[in-house]
Amino acid sequence: MKKSKRKIIYGLLPLLFAGGIGAYLYMQSSKAEEAKPEATVDQYIEHLQKQEFDQLYTLMTPASLDESGMDREQFIEKYSAIYSGMEVSAIKAEVKPKVSEATADSSAAENKGSGEQNTAKPEQNPDAYEVDYNLQLTTFLGEVNETQTLKLVRQETEDGSKVWRINWQPSMILSDMIKGSKVRVRTLLPERGDIVDRDGLPLATKGTVNEWGIVPEKLGDNPEAMIVQVAKHYKVSEDVINNALSQKWVKPEYFVPIGSTEESDIPEQFSGVKLQSKEIRYYPLGESAAHLIGYVRKVTQEDLEKDTEGYYRAEDWIGRAGLEQSLEKQLRGERGGVIEITDEAGKVLSELIRKDAVNGQKIQLTISAETQSELYKALSSGGDAGAAVLMNPTDGNLLALASAPAYNPNKMVTGLTQAEWDAYSADEQLPFINRFTNRYAPGSTFKAITAAAGLMEKVTTADKTHDISGLQWRKDESWGGYYVKRVKSLTPVNMVDALVYSDNIYFAQEALEMGSKRFIEGIQKFGFGDNLGLDELYLKPSQYANEANLDLASEVLLADTSYGQGEMLMSPIHLASSFTPFINEGKMVKPVLIEGKETSEPEVIITPDAANTVKDALGQVVSRSGGTAHALNSLPGDLAAKTGTAELKAKKGEQGLENGFVVVFDTQTPSFLISAVIEGVNGRGGSHYVVDKLKPFLKQLESTP
Repeated sequence: MKKSKRKIIYGLLPLLFAGGIGAYLYMQSSKAEEAKPEATVDQYIEHLQKQEFDQLYTLMTPASLDESGMDREQFIEKYSAIYSGMEVSAIKAEVKPKVSEATADSSAAENKGSGEQNTAKPEQNPDAYEVDYNLQLTTFLGEVNETQTLKLVRQETEDGSKVWRINWQPSMILSDMIKGSKVRVRTLLPERGDIVDRDGLPLATKGTVNEWGIVPEKLGDNPEAMIVQVAKHYKVSEDVINNALSQKWVKPEYFVPIGSTEESDIPEQFSGVKLQSKEIRYYPLGESAAHLIGYVRKVTQEDLEKDTEGYYRAEDWIGRAGLEQSLEKQLRGERGGVIEITDEAGKVLSELIRKDAVNGQKIQLTISAETQSELYKALSSGGDAGAAVLMNPTDGNLLALASAPAYNPNKMVTGLTQAEWDAYSADEQLPFINRFTNRYAPGSTFKAITAAAGLMEKVTTADKTHDISGLQWRKDESWGGYYVKRVKSLTPVNMVDALVYSDNIYFAQEALEMGSKRFIEGIQKFGFGDNLGLDELYLKPSQYANEANLDLASEVLLADTSYGQGEMLMSPIHLASSFTPFINEGKMVKPVLIEGKETSEPEVIITPDAANTVKDALGQVVSRSGGTAHALNSLPGDLAAKTGTAELKAKKGEQGLENGFVVVFDTQTPSFLISAVIEGVNGRGGSHYVVDKLKPFLKQLESTP
């Protein structure tokens, strides 16, 4: 029996041993599956980088959240507000490697042996864990780099399991934050650069204007009646005032701006109306330089949608026309900003990052403010529409660029009344069109270039004559009913005569003799297809023909092109530049508008002999009795000129619109060259009207030292 019991006991021993081993392994496995602090740290890093602030909240200890005074929604809102305010576009967080125990023990031993104080940390609480991590925030001002510490504790949950949670503190957002502190983001605005003339006089600068507005609580006992009076006086609708007063931000005691005024006093009978000074962009020359300088306006929703670089804000100003628009990036500068941490009262505790604003560039033009004003005055007198370009033909400096009619750029900044806007809109002469960059058929002014091309192609000479009878001519019957016409019957006619009396038939015959190929080669070098480096003016290249007719295969089109009609289009700027070879021994000088801008060297396009031959003939346009610009002969200096009248009509046989042109330069001391066009000179003397109109200006220009 005893033997039998021993057998049973011996049989059970392996089972008991195996069960003990299994239980031990199970306990070890369960212990290994306990939550580790590193897992919570990894979750924190992942959610932070993804800006999943709702998930961050679940990782914090309830006690630390109670201490912060924030519930879940407030926690999320705080993080979101701070990160969006700083425009955080990317977050990078990396845990710093911990020093190993072996390394720490080794360092401690070395310190002890050398007699140094032992700096090793005492044994840590097994329910606490700390780890440092590097945080990098990419903000709208650049990168913010910090080292932060996470403090974790092991806590028991309701089901008895243990988890690691983080003790939240304000410094986890930004290391310098404490309870109650805030993050403040301030934009540092740049000063817009001035545009100045050749002498440094301002053409676009900083100015002030009186802005009128209303303080609602001071409108008196009958606000509606007062608003009616105020609206009538300042020429705005009652709706404009009421809409301004109904904005969400308005409070009874606030000043609500409505519009600008040139008045410096408020009528005594008005209650609730107040004036204050406001800084604005100001244009000293007003209408005189409106098309050249342009103006600025507040950005629109369309501007914001087109802003691919994300620079503009709703309160910004942007160049809307002229140089203000084309040089916007140079003039606006670059905004800066500062991100700072403040206490509850707004006192700055620390500056997180700063980027100083970069002011806009000052742009100096070759323009003379005084000359610009005088030229515009001469051009716009009598209500004419047209353009005038004044340049120095030897260095290309543009001295004045005038277009009429014009608009008031200062009104465009401060705001037009409805009546003012209606007046501009109803003006048939279109005051917003920039005519010195507009392209026109240049008419007979182009004959000087045809003459130069003929001289260079060895077809034309100064004394070569054509026997022409009558006032009209056609090559043969193949032209059908089309005739080239002239205004003066003269025979025989040489090149000089043809320029002096502006003979269309002579130059049509010369062009036909050259043939289209040689004619094109001769005129194309005068700058066709080139915007002359004036990107800032959005200058469109001139053309001698439409795309489909660039070969001038039609003899009729070739003939018309020779005297500046057909499909030819030139801007007044290009027309001025195309005459510079006649002053510079054959070198064409391109126009220059911005001081210091890199420009190309003048190019020799015709021989000095050809240039001087044309120049001498143009001198006789002024000096000879009967010359089309003989009216200028009484002015001081030796002037040369070429006039032209181009008729524009929709179809043959009808009366068309006539534009008058003149190009004038001084041959003795070549310091100026002017090209001008006046629209609608029908019945007013054609190009002679333009000559007479500019004569007083030229007299003043010639007498100026």
